[in-house]
Amino acid sequence: MLATVTLASDATTQDCARAVRAAWPLHRVVHLAGVRPGEDLRDYYGRFFDLVGRPVPLGEDASLGDRDHQRSGEIWMEVRYDPDIPDAYRHSANAQPLHTDGSYIPDFPNAGFLACKSMSGEGGATIFIDGPDVVAALKAHAPDLLRRLRATPVPHARSGDRRVEPVIRENDGEILFNWNYYCVDPHVDEETLALREEFFQFLRTDKLIVENLHRVRMKPGEAVLWKDDRTLHGRDSFNAKERSERHLWKAQVQVDA
Repeated sequence: MLATVTLASDATTQDCARAVRAAWPLHRVVHLAGVRPGEDLRDYYGRFFDLVGRPVPLGEDASLGDRDHQRSGEIWMEVRYDPDIPDAYRHSANAQPLHTDGSYIPDFPNAGFLACKSMSGEGGATIFIDGPDVVAALKAHAPDLLRRLRATPVPHARSGDRRVEPVIRENDGEILFNWNYYCVDPHVDEETLALREEFFQFLRTDKLIVENLHRVRMKPGEAVLWKDDRTLHGRDSFNAKERSERHLWKAQVQVDA
């Protein structure tokens, strides 16, 4: 599921690319640990993207408007603590529930990426769970919920995009997810809304879900790359007093490694 690759502090973008090309076929999440670039993270990891695939300009900016008008057209977006923007997970200190980033975007790239500029003193780990572990928990404790998650097309919508897929589906034997509680179209029927609530609570409370979470708490300079539709990811809450105390740069990448 998770590969933590520890590199030298002065690792080059080529070093990072070699590590990802080796780990990506066998793992869902690759944590590039130990790296301390002596330059802007976006420049450094932007060159890395060109060595493993290509970035896709799907950035969003909460300052541009409401949830339907935040697409910036940029590659990078900030995930930065800012108490002046209280209603956006990207800028809050709250725990973020498990989700996929591409839930509302058709033809979404296959990977999410985060690079750490600064990290708060406590908490703030990015959390992941493998798709098969979610399905195993559902089979054990909520088989009827699993059946409905596979059978029900669930519309997700945001920023002018809309995607309709079952929350759980399979392709060539791979379990795929399309899920974000806060992006499910609120105008769906009552049955779909009830399904949304039930799965949300299951992910928060099921014992097997909690036991199978993987945590990556990055240090400044480090990065994590993950397969978006084969995992669910979220965030632990954290303590922060100063603006930008936890500051990550986020991008979406089509990885060809």
